[in-house]
Amino acid sequence: MAEHTQLIDAVDIRTAIRSYDPEPIDDDTARQIDMLLAPLNLLGDLHIQLVCDRPKVFAEANTSGHLTNAANYLAIVGPKDDDEAKERAGFYGERAVLAATLRGLGTLWVAGSWDRAEAARHCHIRNGEELYLGVVIGHPEHHVERLAKPFEELAEFQRTHRETKTYEQFTAGMSAAERETAPAWFRAGVEAAMKAPSAMNRQPVVFSYDAASGTASAHIDPSAGDEHWAFNDLGIAKLHFQIGAGQGQWTWGDNGIFTRR
Repeated sequence: MAEHTQLIDAVDIRTAIRSYDPEPIDDDTARQIDMLLAPLNLLGDLHIQLVCDRPKVFAEANTSGHLTNAANYLAIVGPKDDDEAKERAGFYGERAVLAATLRGLGTLWVAGSWDRAEAARHCHIRNGEELYLGVVIGHPEHHVERLAKPFEELAEFQRTHRETKTYEQFTAGMSAAERETAPAWFRAGVEAAMKAPSAMNRQPVVFSYDAASGTASAHIDPSAGDEHWAFNDLGIAKLHFQIGAGQGQWTWGDNGIFTRR
């Protein structure tokens, strides 16, 4: 994997990891993650934090077998009652996830498979902030063997390990002719978004391309209520799309616009 160091490489091999080795995150790796989070928090007006060695947060999930040896997490903290902040948390939180993937770490976004109150005790939540979600982070089970696997094998595992909506479902508002004439960067962006994690694997985000303006847009399927973290999923999907499409930038919000540069 040494030669694969781009974010698109992480998009192509990231999977939801539920089983971890008990080996702790070493101080140097933790320091590198903290250094990564600082600019992401600045850009996103967020307060994401790495919290290590708190297995009690995942005690029930570890005992039931839903998780194994989960003990560390990214606390996804941001402004209270702010849908755009939840979207930014998805975007910048997933940016940290992909960086961790390139370092050989495993991750898993969690909303219900943890003790939220216990997690909140071990992170700093300022006045006017709330703890949105968590990301389990650590060394995947048998991580030494995993690191020795070729990139192509890891990418193939990602392609086959979970079901995903089709390209047509991700572009449900477009006609067949519009899909046919959309530029290659748009399809590459959608295909990267198809690999993004989402709550309960609902994949609630739909993309479209406007030929007149040469821009793409993303919106939440109206049937996806935010009790399933649709705005967080929107931010994650937008980041994956942006990485797949290449140079460009989104506006925030449901029906946000992507302009490629």
